[in-house]
Amino acid sequence: MKKVPDDFSSERIVQAGHSPTSRDVALRAGVSQSSVCRVFDSKWSDRISPALRERVLSAAKELGYSPNALARSLTANRSGIIGVVVSEDFNEFYYDLLRRITNELQQMDMRVMIFNAAPYREIKQVFQKLVEYRVDGIIATAAAISNIAEPFQLDRATPLVLVNIYSSEPFCDGVITDNYAGSNHMAQYLYGCGCRNFVYVSAEKSRYFDVPDRKRGFFDYIRLKKDASIRHIAGDYSYRSGQEIARELFLEPVRPDCVFCSGSRMAYGIMDVARFEFGIKIPEQLSIAAYDDMDASTLASYQLTAVQQQSDLLAHTAVQLLQRAIGGASSSNVETVYVPPTLVMRGSVRDPAALDP
Repeated sequence: MKKVPDDFSSERIVQAGHSPTSRDVALRAGVSQSSVCRVFDSKWSDRISPALRERVLSAAKELGYSPNALARSLTANRSGIIGVVVSEDFNEFYYDLLRRITNELQQMDMRVMIFNAAPYREIKQVFQKLVEYRVDGIIATAAAISNIAEPFQLDRATPLVLVNIYSSEPFCDGVITDNYAGSNHMAQYLYGCGCRNFVYVSAEKSRYFDVPDRKRGFFDYIRLKKDASIRHIAGDYSYRSGQEIARELFLEPVRPDCVFCSGSRMAYGIMDVARFEFGIKIPEQLSIAAYDDMDASTLASYQLTAVQQQSDLLAHTAVQLLQRAIGGASSSNVETVYVPPTLVMRGSVRDPAALDP
């Protein structure tokens, strides 16, 4: 064991004008500097003896030492930081997704740097700024990006994983909800509940990316049914756009018996106008459903039937893809993983058991 100077203390270090270092802790504990570093490195946790750990931690506490993550990252040539790009339009689904992504990363002893990307901001500039911070990788969410029309170059050493971002020619790994399947299954369910005159409300007027697979999946099923009709109205994801659409839609001489919205907030607006301004009973006279299950959908005033994205699987898959790329095990081929959504049935759609025999 190394001999510790008699006057070696935290007071002496402060008087010397510097913060305690791992070398100071090593001297105080009478161990090597590398032993101190291993005690504070989670990768060595199962290979450090209890006695050594206690000796080092006691010396660190006495000296007021805490490890310098930045210095450690420079030594390892990694920052231990993951950049996560989110949107200024931060709805409940993306809050839940961010929470799950950060939890997954923290379990891997990684830190998160969050960047906001407004739809009018050049996304390439956001990614480049993250690269300048020397992040180990980037996870970008769909709400952050209106669309990626063409690939762009990042620092080759900075892996990028896209979550719910759609590109005709994928250029990096990503994970996506199977929106076609979600809408197609919902169309089957609504048709089975007796709905025949459909209106599909998209978000094509939104600043954010409207998901064409949602419309395509719904239309493809309904158009197979000769006794059903469907038409499209464009909204913008907002509650107000749902209200505006409803005020025009329900003035028409022939009203739909079912409305399916690309986003839940539009459905809330349509439901409120239908009931409170036109006296339409839901679900007796109008069935309504939407993509994206939100907390408000569970309220007694809405009870909205919805397609629910599995944010836990999206987050876990995104982090696994990024971890693989950071570790250098990524395939030369771009991989896109599709996660199936689920249907959540509530009271906004007529009960098929109540149909006339």
